[in-house]
Amino acid sequence: MTLQYIVEHLSVAFGAVTGALAARGKSIDLFGVIVLGLVTAVGGGTLRDLLLDVPVFWIQDSAYVVTGFVAALLMFFSVRMLQLPNGILQVADAFFLAFVVMLGTAKTWNLGHSWPVCIVMGVATGVAGGILRDVLCGQIPMVFRSHIDLYATAAMIGTIVYLIGSAWHPKHPSNLIAGVCTILILRLAALRWRIRLPEFDPGSEH
Repeated sequence: MTLQYIVEHLSVAFGAVTGALAARGKSIDLFGVIVLGLVTAVGGGTLRDLLLDVPVFWIQDSAYVVTGFVAALLMFFSVRMLQLPNGILQVADAFFLAFVVMLGTAKTWNLGHSWPVCIVMGVATGVAGGILRDVLCGQIPMVFRSHIDLYATAAMIGTIVYLIGSAWHPKHPSNLIAGVCTILILRLAALRWRIRLPEFDPGSEH
């Protein structure tokens, strides 16, 4: 079992967890929670594989569906029995973002695409699942909300870290770890200290 395969299952699990958490307080039943969790977990990877014109990962290996199903199911009952912190969704989403962005970047890179394509595919893979989750819950997607704390920016920086490492040591596991850690550190630090990019406000100019 390779590191990438483990990260793939972790990304699906965290995606399903964020989907289940997003359903909290919205009167969604167990079936709806599982569907929302699975759509979130595999949505970004499905878009990635379709754009890259390769077999969709969860169709090739149904174990990913099982992982997502179990994660969403466990979170459904955990939310009912435990009082989870309000910020748990954003923390889980940070892990989901880090894992899935790296997988999208790594897969695109290993197929021989250029750096710009790898960066775009990595970021798109990372945000697509969250967009589907939020739209299905009737909310503005997290990546499009005002005052977002280094979301897509953290993802992009993580992809660059991975690509720099891959240029020196192709396919080395440390590249994946470095990219994941970069995204996690940036995103969690931004959540903790409200680190944001400056906003463009034409109304403030004189």
